[in-house]
Amino acid sequence: MNNVVIDACCLINLLAAEDILSKPSVQTTKLKVTSSGNVSSTGAVLHVAQIIAAESMYLLQPDLDDPSKLFKSPINLDPYFKAGALHRCDIEGGEETSLFIAYATKLDDGEAACLAIAKNRGWSIATDDLPATSMANQDGVTVLTTSQLLKQWARNTKATRRQITEALLKIQKFAKFAPRPNSPEANWWISQIAGK
Repeated sequence: MNNVVIDACCLINLLAAEDILSKPSVQTTKLKVTSSGNVSSTGAVLHVAQIIAAESMYLLQPDLDDPSKLFKSPINLDPYFKAGALHRCDIEGGEETSLFIAYATKLDDGEAACLAIAKNRGWSIATDDLPATSMANQDGVTVLTTSQLLKQWARNTKATRRQITEALLKIQKFAKFAPRPNSPEANWWISQIAGK
C-alpha cells in the first residue's frame, strides 16, 4: 500500500475531477478507518498535511444563474477526512521540522511540508510543482503527478473513455490545470481529451 502526501494543487485537481475523490455521502461518513488507512481509487492512501488543508481554500464551480461563469466555491475537506478518503497528517518531531526548515528555504511552505513528511516517513509525494519535484528526486522521494494519479484511477476503476475525458476536462475547467507540454503524461492527457 502506497502512502502519498499530496500538495494543494494536486488535491484541488482531484477534487475538481469529482470522480476520483467523490464527495462522501452522509451514509459513508461513518466509515471505519483501519490503522493502515483506506486506499483511494488511485491505489494510494492519500495524506493531507495541515498546511495543505489550510491552503486548499476554493474550487471553481459553474454559477447556477449563468453556467458560462465560474465562481469560487469554498472547499470543506472534513467529509473526506471523516469518510477516510483523505487522512490528516502534520509535521512531527525534530527530524521532520529540520527537513521542513531546510526545504522551506527553496520551496513554498506547503510543498516543503509535504516533502519533509514524505522524506522522513518513506512516503511518496503528489505534486506538479517543478522545484518540489526536482528536490524530491534529489532526495530519493518518489513523485506522483496529477496525471499519474489519474492514470492509476482510470486503470483501477476501469473507467471508460468518457469518464476519463470528463474528469480531465473538469480539472482543466475548474482547477485550471493541464500537464506541461513536455511532461511524460502530456500525450496521454491530450489523446484522452481528443478521443484518440
